[in-house]
Amino acid sequence: MTTFFVSHHTGTLGICRNYALPMLVVLISSLLLPIYWAALCFPFLGYVGFIAGHRKAGVYIAIAGGIACYWGWYWNDNLIDPSCYRREVGATGTVSSLPLKYKSVSGEVVQSFRLSSTLNTAEGCGSPSSLMVYGVNGEQFIPLGAELTVRGRLTPNSSQWNLGSVPDQARSLAQGLHGRLTASQVIVARTSSGYLSHARQQIANAFESLEGPPRVIGVLEALVLGTGRGIADSDWERFRFLGITHAFVVSGLHLSLVFMVVWSLSRRLLFVTAPHKLVRRDWAIVPALAVACFYAGLAGFSLPTQRALIMLFLVGILRLTARRTKMRHIFVAAALIILMTNYFSILGRSFWLSMVATGILMWLVTQQNFKATNNFGGWFYRVFLTQTVLVLLMAPVTLFWFGQMTLAAVAANVILVPVIATLLVPLALLGTACVLLWGSVDNLPWRLAVEVGAASLGGSRVLEHVIPDAAMFNPISGVSLFAAKEHTVKLAVLDVGQGLSVVLSAAGKTLIYDTGDAPPIGVSQAQKALIPYLNRMGVKDVAMRVISHSDRDHAGGLGELAEQFDAQRAIGHAGIPCRVGEVLYQMSDITVTVLNGPGDNNDGSCVLRVMTDQVTVLLAGDVSAARERELIRYWRTTLRADILVLAHHGSHTSTAASFLKWVDPNVAVVSAGRANRFSHPRASVLQRLEARGVRILNTAIDGGVMVTSTPHSLTVGGLRDGNIPYWLNLR
Repeated sequence: MTTFFVSHHTGTLGICRNYALPMLVVLISSLLLPIYWAALCFPFLGYVGFIAGHRKAGVYIAIAGGIACYWGWYWNDNLIDPSCYRREVGATGTVSSLPLKYKSVSGEVVQSFRLSSTLNTAEGCGSPSSLMVYGVNGEQFIPLGAELTVRGRLTPNSSQWNLGSVPDQARSLAQGLHGRLTASQVIVARTSSGYLSHARQQIANAFESLEGPPRVIGVLEALVLGTGRGIADSDWERFRFLGITHAFVVSGLHLSLVFMVVWSLSRRLLFVTAPHKLVRRDWAIVPALAVACFYAGLAGFSLPTQRALIMLFLVGILRLTARRTKMRHIFVAAALIILMTNYFSILGRSFWLSMVATGILMWLVTQQNFKATNNFGGWFYRVFLTQTVLVLLMAPVTLFWFGQMTLAAVAANVILVPVIATLLVPLALLGTACVLLWGSVDNLPWRLAVEVGAASLGGSRVLEHVIPDAAMFNPISGVSLFAAKEHTVKLAVLDVGQGLSVVLSAAGKTLIYDTGDAPPIGVSQAQKALIPYLNRMGVKDVAMRVISHSDRDHAGGLGELAEQFDAQRAIGHAGIPCRVGEVLYQMSDITVTVLNGPGDNNDGSCVLRVMTDQVTVLLAGDVSAARERELIRYWRTTLRADILVLAHHGSHTSTAASFLKWVDPNVAVVSAGRANRFSHPRASVLQRLEARGVRILNTAIDGGVMVTSTPHSLTVGGLRDGNIPYWLNLR
């Protein structure tokens, strides 16, 4: 597709050619500046450009800066009022995602979906554009496009911030999500609002009745509807390891493929049926754009499809108007349009992965080594070389967003992507057409697609076993930029929301204390925060894993952690019971001692004391004030610690005044979720800490807390360190 459209003719495309790039730079830069600095900086730069003779450039920079600042103020003005959190509110809107069914903590089958909505303005809670609704009765049918009135408990988006993972709030902003609503009442006002929603629901129902392996049908649904709800977590992990995730979701690759097929067929049809002088063959672009737009609509207009669709429309307009420009101008213009319409999409990894990959591919097709050939050997060479260069040039972006990269992507993309793009996707779409036109679920294309999908999944499993784990690596940790040096102790209290997870690194050894929560729906905190942090630190083996007790907010991610990291010793829950007084780990500069246990409830939590030459840390699990009194009677002055990780997330049932007197901490760390339903940390606990002059760090506000101890220094601080961008509201 790209080769066809690239032209070195320097025709006119005004803004795209001359001013799109500076405007794009301005929009990106505005996210990194406080809103008031952006409001002063960009008009000033525009004025300087204007008086320096670059009048048009100055005007466009000033306009772009003004738009960026407006979006910042608009977002702040439309945030949900914090007073509405944790109380019942009403919302009306349209269901914009396929419902996902899951089991709640109580075992009841419930469902969740995305609601494009507006909160009841009478309640003064703001006007969010989109909410995620949870806890709806699983037996209630909620179709796509349905207009609903929902009442429920409102909570904010998570604000988690950890080294190695994307800040939650940034990801939510990029997706247009403003908050969460746990429903108590759902009233369906109208079941459908448009043909596209009806078509998506019809296709989703057809996939549910399609016979075949559920994992394969989940892949087909993802390729047609752009949803990964039917793909197993283990398959997602395999796709990520092999670097082929983009092949199993609707992306620019699939949209471009559909466009090119329809465009080629339409050109040939016009050549046969219409006189060439009366109907230009270029008009074949119109049906190709229509089909591509419909496919993007079926996929929910995801960001990669938006990028591809905008580029295709720009190219189509230029072609029909007999104008030409360089492909890079169209690329920059597409990025600009995306940011102007969805400003915060730049905060998500999808924008960067999609745009950077597209830019690299556009550059590659202009190189001499990538010119078209007619033989299979030449084609295979170009594909292999393309994938190799793409993986290497994408490395900085991949490392930034995932903390590691995989060389397996070269082999996996060369072997599997052509099969998926040329066989699986066309068969899945042909079967979809049969469903929409004739209602035929058991059609030949879908039956063939099931077989090809099963073969593709089987091929991915074979590649996973054939390709060594060493293909997934982190070159950053390999040069010891993040790895702990000798005599350096790093202790990280990860931001895992309402839960606890602590990682201790010393002398090349790693100790993990708890894993965080695993909710009934979505990824666990181990997958979300703990494992990415370990990957970013370059950890290969875990010397010791301590699970304080069996509560889900402490042990929920144990399964995911155990799958990826073998622990030489497993202590506490699902391992050897904690023994009071046992020294779990000891070297010249660090000692880890058990102060409480064994047990599998709150008061049986494994309490650890981590002592180094510079600092002593007390990990208190979930023990109550009653157990704290027993610890005082048994350990007394041994409880002294510089840093205290508060018991039970700052609950009023723990951290008694007498316990604080004996521990006498300088710093207290609270591991709690933003606007959690338990109101942790409690005001009474904070007052007791403030009365003793204790510095308080809360993961809900400060992000992950890092403690670094060396023979000559000690640093304690949160990852945010007070640097909160204007788009990240923590009220």
